[in-house]
Amino acid sequence: MDMSGEYLIGIPRQQAWKSLLDPETLKNCIPGCESFDRVKKDHYRAKIKLVIGPVKASFNTELHITNAAPPKSYRLEGTSKAGAVGFGQGHADVILKEDTNGTILRYEATFQVGGRLAQIGSRLIVGATRKIADEFFEKLTKHLDSRSKKTNEPPALKPRLTYIIGAFLLVIIALAYLTL
Repeated sequence: MDMSGEYLIGIPRQQAWKSLLDPETLKNCIPGCESFDRVKKDHYRAKIKLVIGPVKASFNTELHITNAAPPKSYRLEGTSKAGAVGFGQGHADVILKEDTNGTILRYEATFQVGGRLAQIGSRLIVGATRKIADEFFEKLTKHLDSRSKKTNEPPALKPRLTYIIGAFLLVIIALAYLTL
């Protein structure tokens, strides 16, 4: 499953880079994050509580920064385990580009899940994960610059299609809940 996003932040690139490596900043911006600690220079551990559809779990997460090119880019590779609930693994490429108005933060991420999480249904997982990623980057960029904005907004869905998708998701959530 892939996702991406882009934000314009009105701060210098070096300042944005430092914030992307700061455990306290990251802890405050990751949805459901209970702890976030630096183990080594490019290695972090986190405990994150999330609700994904009908599943509520605590994830023990290991994150490693690879291919770092300060202050331009890095790859964040991670694995999360939540016991019998399942696991997730993936990576995100984060790019910081200088702009006349500050810094453009761009990310492209790929992930996969297994265990009970994979049984919920890919649409629900993708939707929930995109929401979590959007919430994280929204919080992070607003933390860095209250005037930051997402620059690649997807086109709005027509209202009738939105209701159909919403009803479909409710049925899937109910079925998943009943089968768990």
